[in-house]
Amino acid sequence: MRPLHEIIIHCTDTRPNWWADKSAQQKVDEVRRWHVQDRGWSDIGYHFLIDRDGTVVEGRPLERVGAHTKGKNTGTIGISLFGGHGGAANDDFLDNFTEDQERALRILIRKLQDDYPSITSISGHNQWAAKACPTFSVPAWLEGARKVKAAPVVEEQPSGGIIALIFRLLFGGAK
Repeated sequence: MRPLHEIIIHCTDTRPNWWADKSAQQKVDEVRRWHVQDRGWSDIGYHFLIDRDGTVVEGRPLERVGAHTKGKNTGTIGISLFGGHGGAANDDFLDNFTEDQERALRILIRKLQDDYPSITSISGHNQWAAKACPTFSVPAWLEGARKVKAAPVVEEQPSGGIIALIFRLLFGGAK
């Protein structure tokens, strides 16, 4: 596994109802198409994407360097939230995203930090580029009072990997 030290949060800059009738995987496949066909990249730039209902989908494998923040891809994990179109860099999280996305993002961050203790920093794309993305201040969001319940301790890795684990944590059932 490559050394990891930071998580960088992004948004897809899509409208809240974009492809509302499509699955999270179909949306990720479309973003992958944008990155591969339109930009000529080898794969989708993000490692994880979180849909409006809180569904987490893996993008580029964690073992591979992402393509999500110019000059900051080495040692980082890119997580993108569906939404954010028209948002400003200092919006509140819930101005552009859902409570389900917030819960899923906090759980995913906690899981990644547990799995990779070398991750000591969490930032937003707008801290590294002159962009609104992810349309909120990640430092302010991290310091905010809104907290999710602590994730239960998992003694052994459940089948299905991190996505199945997050689904169990969010919904208490099997995927």
